[in-house]
Amino acid sequence: MELDHGAAIVTGAGGGIGSAIARRLATDGMALVLADRDEARLLETASSLPDGTTVATLVGDVADPTHHADLVATAEAIGGLRLSVLNAGVVLQGFSWELPLETWELHIDVNLWGVIHGIRAAVPVMIDRADGYVVAMSSGAGLVSTPMTPYTATKHAVVGIMESLHHELARVGSPVGTSVVCPGNIATHMSDHSLDAAGLDHEELSPAAAKVSEVVAAGVAAGADPTSVADAVSDAVRDGRFWVLPQPELAYGALDRVQRIVDGRPPVDLLG
Repeated sequence: MELDHGAAIVTGAGGGIGSAIARRLATDGMALVLADRDEARLLETASSLPDGTTVATLVGDVADPTHHADLVATAEAIGGLRLSVLNAGVVLQGFSWELPLETWELHIDVNLWGVIHGIRAAVPVMIDRADGYVVAMSSGAGLVSTPMTPYTATKHAVVGIMESLHHELARVGSPVGTSVVCPGNIATHMSDHSLDAAGLDHEELSPAAAKVSEVVAAGVAAGADPTSVADAVSDAVRDGRFWVLPQPELAYGALDRVQRIVDGRPPVDLLG
């Protein structure tokens, strides 16, 4: 799908990946509807766009279906909705039996319901127009499990949702395209933003969970620039490619997982 006209929604646009995607789509020629729960970060992204970009910003919660309805209506008003990038996400550390229920609910609300509501709001408009594309942000943790259970569970769910959506659209003969993005380590402040979303100053972790957190933080600090994800998303939409792995080596982890299933061997912890 060409990206030189129409409007795109980008959720989580105040974060590193969302901001980079917004700038790339603006450069490609799209009008933008940017969403985030943090108004200051959202406005910072809007101010970083190329001169002349048509942009609207909406502060809201992706767990609220009315927020997605507002995003779609705004996109229709500024150029017609053609692309929805469901990028909002949170990640908080801690083992599954140690985390409070509120932390589980936050992951499900943002990472899972944020995608479901986005699909339900955008896809009917795109089907009616016979034009459009939906991109959802999963993770390498959506392909290979890590000891970060709420994050891993929701990112696996996003992969499954997008695969099923791909099949559903084919069943009704719709040209609407789909992609799922599975980045590896990307240098962003997602953990800090997730603490803000949870209303926390810091995480209370057991010694074993703290070691996992240290490994994750080191990987993120050494991660790729968010523009690598933005470029991969733009290229995938143009090419109509479903699987988007900005760090292609993640595919080898997925292959190893499948081989372990075939062999009956236990899963490997890629965090060491």
